[in-house]
Amino acid sequence: MEHALLSPHDVTLRSGIPYHLIRHLVKGRQHHDANLTNRYGSDNDLDEINTMEKNLGPLKPEQVDARVIADFCCIWRYDYPMRIREICSIVGGRSHTALRLHYQICPERRKEFIDYASALQGWMRDRAPDDPSYYADADSSTVEKVYRLLGEKDPLKALLAERTYLGLSMRALNCSFWGDITQGNDVSLAPFTAQDLQEGWPERMSRLENSIRQEMGHAAGNFLCDVGGASEPACHFKFIRRVDILVSSIGVLSWRGNLPPKNGAIKGRRQMTQLYMQILENYWNGAQHCLDDQGRTIKEDLFSRLGEATDFKKWLVACLWKNIKNQTQYSAYPMKQWVEFVRIGENYLQSIC
Repeated sequence: MEHALLSPHDVTLRSGIPYHLIRHLVKGRQHHDANLTNRYGSDNDLDEINTMEKNLGPLKPEQVDARVIADFCCIWRYDYPMRIREICSIVGGRSHTALRLHYQICPERRKEFIDYASALQGWMRDRAPDDPSYYADADSSTVEKVYRLLGEKDPLKALLAERTYLGLSMRALNCSFWGDITQGNDVSLAPFTAQDLQEGWPERMSRLENSIRQEMGHAAGNFLCDVGGASEPACHFKFIRRVDILVSSIGVLSWRGNLPPKNGAIKGRRQMTQLYMQILENYWNGAQHCLDDQGRTIKEDLFSRLGEATDFKKWLVACLWKNIKNQTQYSAYPMKQWVEFVRIGENYLQSIC
């Protein structure tokens, strides 16, 4: 889907995609949120949130934008819960409103993919992992990890590594964003993929896969999965984890063999989500929860970003809390809505190119 919806843009942005373009995805149909349906019986939370909104009176366009931001906080992103902290800063009045939402990644994340693909290519070409001429700009920890997971080279590993290299290199890396940048550097939307592949790479991948099937038989199935998982775009928090599992399995020619340790950034996310929900709930309706030292530190940070509570801020925080709650209970973002969301952003980028 990525390459059907997204296309490369040799553009540098400081003012991103306007939030008002997706307001209709939030304010739609009979419910406040188009992505929250009433299939699960009455929703007292939503009724209370809608009452809070009604009591606010007419909202300014920038206030409605803040509501859009709260609705599109996705808990499955690699940069969550940092996104919650940034959204709280926006609710608190910060003018820097640039956020990357579905299918969008930051330039640092893009570089991680580029370094990973470069390391796969270097390993195939028998380059040393500490070759300064080949890895001048690459992160050494990423390169060393790839070489360590792959281990000694052999013909079958080489086939699997090249197929993985091609699969990772063709994945779309979308660094566009919504809102405006008031701090930091302008963002270049190029490069759009981790590597520039030579013409005819799909045919090359097909030949590699046929050779791998001949060598491995039924065991090839797992190794020929979509790099990172078919249902996981590059913005998903487990995308790199999936690639690590694939590459480590190639290293021992046994699926999930030599499983690498989890990245600390993706461990305990369910518990972290519950903690953030408790803190947000405390802000908007005063609910009391017992917090440990970590929880109290996070609460102090979020409350500082939010500032003094007002009816408007409480409403926005309630919307954010409700959005996160629904995502923990069921799929809050139907694929049809994701597709429309990405199309809107892509059409806007096309219009300014």
